[in-house]
Amino acid sequence: MRGQLLPRAGSPAQPTGDKAIVTGTHRARPAEETWEWIRPVLSRCGVTRVADVTWLDEIGIPVFQAIRPNAHTLSVSQGKGISAMLARVSAAMEAIELWHAEHPRVPTTTVTVERMEPALGYPLDALPLATRHFIGPDCRFDWYPATRIDGQGASYVPASLLRLDACVTGRWTPAAFRATSNGLASGNVLDEALLHGMYEVIERDASARARRYGTAEPVDLSTVDDAPARRLLELFEAAGVHVTVRALASPFRVPTFDVTITSPAFPTPFGGAGTHLDVGVALSRALTEAAQSRATAIAGARDDIGQTPYREAHFHSVNRSPAPPVAPVGARGGIDFTSIASVPLRSLSDETLHLAGRIESVTGRPPLYVDLTYPDIGIPVVHVVCPGTLSDTGH
Repeated sequence: MRGQLLPRAGSPAQPTGDKAIVTGTHRARPAEETWEWIRPVLSRCGVTRVADVTWLDEIGIPVFQAIRPNAHTLSVSQGKGISAMLARVSAAMEAIELWHAEHPRVPTTTVTVERMEPALGYPLDALPLATRHFIGPDCRFDWYPATRIDGQGASYVPASLLRLDACVTGRWTPAAFRATSNGLASGNVLDEALLHGMYEVIERDASARARRYGTAEPVDLSTVDDAPARRLLELFEAAGVHVTVRALASPFRVPTFDVTITSPAFPTPFGGAGTHLDVGVALSRALTEAAQSRATAIAGARDDIGQTPYREAHFHSVNRSPAPPVAPVGARGGIDFTSIASVPLRSLSDETLHLAGRIESVTGRPPLYVDLTYPDIGIPVVHVVCPGTLSDTGH
């Protein structure tokens, strides 16, 4: 049921569908309560340690890592926030949702595309397809049951689109769909998880459009009037870090930003993006994610970092490439932050339906979700799928 937790022994008072936190982020319960709620199940989900890596960097924006040594995908999950507890919870929840995706306990139907298509409500080419896929009417796939986020019906999603498992199996599988974590999310309540998933899909869509069509405009940082975002900008400035913020145009009309940071101490650029109906939350998410990206590279523990940021840092060091000058927080240039409208909604369920409606109005198809929640764990985990949206690597 929306707005309610599944029962689990030892959990604190259950939150309602209203937002308990609306500053810097929107949550159904304070981060301290969430931590006490999820802490007993971390070992069940393979988490052996949650580490504070904030001060490996000089910025001071909280960044945490949750470690799962036996993960089937990434063994290090990142978390960020405007407070240390929010960052701790963010890292732990990302690890929890990845564990659920690696160990899905979802009923599976195996039938051909031809038989399943009438029940889908969307064309398969509206999903992220493999570059050289083999999909045809006679292909047999495993399918997960999916639910419309607006509660108005059901559908199915190819299981291979959502299965996250990088373990070597010794089997060859023909290419069909690009498995992705886009839309994978958890939350204090179901609606919170659904919102996280939809916001991520919209963010990736806006980022893809910006790269493809150049639909991004710089933001005048002197006009930022949101207090948490302003404080984050001041931390960057105090650390000598240059910040560039762009507003990404989106047909969903949800505030979306991307951020790029660099500094003389670490001239390699790092980025972050954020989306939310609350413009301040959207910017805070982008700023904290940029700080998280840099701290992650400095920590060096993430499985998928690669060598690029270190090679770039070495190149700049050897060639003494100057980093951009650090612009003061009041530096002008770009669109007025206050001209970007927020949509204030106190109820998580109202926000869920509002956002689902915006997505359907653009794609012509209702957003769906596959419920990955383990009833005996009780933490809502979903994988949101929005046919017709773009992703980081294309359709």
